[in-house]
Amino acid sequence: MTAKRFEGKVAIVTGGSMGIGRSTVLQLAAEGAHVVSCARRKPKLDELEEKVKALGGSFTGYGLDVGDTDAFAAMIKETAERHGRLDLLVNNAPSVIGGMVVDQTLEAWKSNFGIGVHSVFIGVQAALRIMQPQGSGSIVNVSSVSSLRAGLASGAYGAAKAALNQFSQCAAMEAAPYNVRVNVVAPGAVDTPGLNASVRKNEAVKKIMTDSIPMRRAATPEEVAKAICFLGSDDSSFITGVILPVDGGKTPQLYVPAFDITNLDNQAEDR
Repeated sequence: MTAKRFEGKVAIVTGGSMGIGRSTVLQLAAEGAHVVSCARRKPKLDELEEKVKALGGSFTGYGLDVGDTDAFAAMIKETAERHGRLDLLVNNAPSVIGGMVVDQTLEAWKSNFGIGVHSVFIGVQAALRIMQPQGSGSIVNVSSVSSLRAGLASGAYGAAKAALNQFSQCAAMEAAPYNVRVNVVAPGAVDTPGLNASVRKNEAVKKIMTDSIPMRRAATPEEVAKAICFLGSDDSSFITGVILPVDGGKTPQLYVPAFDITNLDNQAEDR
């Protein structure tokens, strides 16, 4: 039987039409929350609403791009006014435009920051204006392991997510006296349409990527959603300002080129 950690609570999830966002919406709804979600693809949210209703949950979808920060802030305010509260905001909507530094345009750089940082700032600001007077609430921002480790063609995206991490920790310090928590989930490779797009649907490249993860696979969207829901729930009531990697051990991994361990002698023991 699914725990009802969010019974009677109101949650907003951005980018809920697919991947991590969709799984988070379903998890929250299954646990009793009324979930509000926005995405650019409204028909996908309509499909998600039917899925939530089939599970006995409650859902409202908005066809909205969080890059339209005025509309995004208005949606958050309207949600709180309609339901009398706001308990959880999950800033998940992604923008990933990769490129080598020598090739990437300033417009692509700005796009990574526009969705990954600017819209998150507006969302957190709007949520805190509701949650701090309310005396409770939780915000979970979705970052990436690219914010913690360097990689090729991820300068703009990684820099934006690193800025998101620092901003989240500063917001956590400001919100803590009001019993409002701000945390970050930093996924590694996740089996979503976004991952398939990043490797151009090349299964061989995808296998190389996932084989490099200590757990030898990508995460499922549901696994990341569970981490988000943990940080968003009272199960983590004394946790704020953390950056939680959900990456199968990739972030702490020391890379060592593969070699045949059977060819080693006892030199280590002799030393």
